[in-house]
Amino acid sequence: MIKTNTIITLENKEKYLVLNEVTYISEHYFLVMGVDNNKEVISSKVAILKEHIKEDIYVEKIEDSKLIKELTKLMKAQL
Repeated sequence: MIKTNTIITLENKEKYLVLNEVTYISEHYFLVMGVDNNKEVISSKVAILKEHIKEDIYVEKIEDSKLIKELTKLMKAQL
């Protein structure tokens, strides 16, 4: 299970710090920021990932700008 304030590593070896999470239309999304091998934040590397649970947990980067706007509003409201 993916939790906030943890670092996740994708299959391509990219690492991200999970900053926030939200459920929207029965789907789970995470606001993440890239981190380097020294666990230093890469502030220019921000993304929203959608969680998929099959046999394993995997994520997909959201590219839809309308969905990104909607999710960003929800995440800001949680702050």
